Amino acid sequence: MNRARNVDDKRVMSLRLPRLYATELLATIGANLMVAGIFFFTQAYFRWGSHQNLLLATAEGVVYVVGALSADRVARYVGRRGLLIGLNIGLVLLPLLAAWRPWPPVVAAVVVAYTLLHAAQWPALESLVSSGAAAGQLSRRISVYNLVWSGGGATTIALIGTVLASFSSRVFFLIPSAGHCLAILLLLNLPDEAAPDVADHVSPEPELVKVRTLAMRLSRVALPATMAAIYSVGALMPTLNVIRRSQPELRTLLASVWMIARFFTFMLLGATVWWHTRPRLLLLATLILPLSFLGITLVPSLVPMIACQIVLGLGLGLIYAASLYFGMVLSSGSTEHGGYHEALIGLGVVLGPGSGVVAQLIAPGSPSAGIGAIALVLFVSVLASAAMAGRRKTSS
Repeated sequence: MNRARNVDDKRVMSLRLPRLYATELLATIGANLMVAGIFFFTQAYFRWGSHQNLLLATAEGVVYVVGALSADRVARYVGRRGLLIGLNIGLVLLPLLAAWRPWPPVVAAVVVAYTLLHAAQWPALESLVSSGAAAGQLSRRISVYNLVWSGGGATTIALIGTVLASFSSRVFFLIPSAGHCLAILLLLNLPDEAAPDVADHVSPEPELVKVRTLAMRLSRVALPATMAAIYSVGALMPTLNVIRRSQPELRTLLASVWMIARFFTFMLLGATVWWHTRPRLLLLATLILPLSFLGITLVPSLVPMIACQIVLGLGLGLIYAASLYFGMVLSSGSTEHGGYHEALIGLGVVLGPGSGVVAQLIAPGSPSAGIGAIALVLFVSVLASAAMAGRRKTSS
């Protein structure tokens, strides 16, 4: 009887997981156009500088926290699939509004509303992919999950320059709208979730629980800093001289090097488990963030800037993978923990660009002031991670 049930469960998951990963890919294409890549659009069409882009990124961060934390509560009433279908309906309509009236106030309002809905879908997707999996299975699923969104994101950002140079402004917004239409079709045909096999879920040793808990806490202390770096780099990159000197079609490709490095970092982490029991590697990854950020934004030549992007991608990949994996394995794939993970992402989006905006208000016309303020936020994260690791070592 159990053998027959296991065969049926495997068949269900063989149909269910590819649909979830495909939905995730469509979500990341839309998100990288409408949330992360929008700064190239605003620079190209509205001639926005770093101040306006950082202000928009800060607004994105505020609503991102709200959307992420609301996902679990709504999912309890309508289910995770119902939540995703409802969100994708809204995500279809919002870009159409921007395509109809691509004016600065309309685009900014659409981007903020889109970010709110987009933030709520990730906890549900992460939970659906993770639930019902033992620790070994979960590591593989999270690895594939990370490769899908990071690979799709890197490709999308790299191609934005070509889209902006080759098509009208309206096409930019029609692409995510079409993707979310396909996502709705996938979700409507999503097989029911298989029941978890209780035999697979053996309680881990107490020492392993302690290591996992430390790794989760360290990664989640550092996670806001990763997003502060990502969204600050995203908002500032179109305005950097080293990027503006390049051909328009190449600008987003050059700006996506850190995303490509992050993708290969996820690939390495997914193929190995050695990092599961070495949580203090996260301290090194956290230290990488401010150093590589300063290199990207201040180095005036292309090759060192690309090298700094590669280093940034390595640090970002390790911290993000640790936060998601350890949060899911300790909570058995709950939407609530996915919401915490995503809310910390939103917090980082607020702290990074927000500190840049405040610094530029204090010192108008000084991009270096904004860069310095963002770097300070990243260094504070280094100190917080070091303090937590030291406290845990003392209490052991």
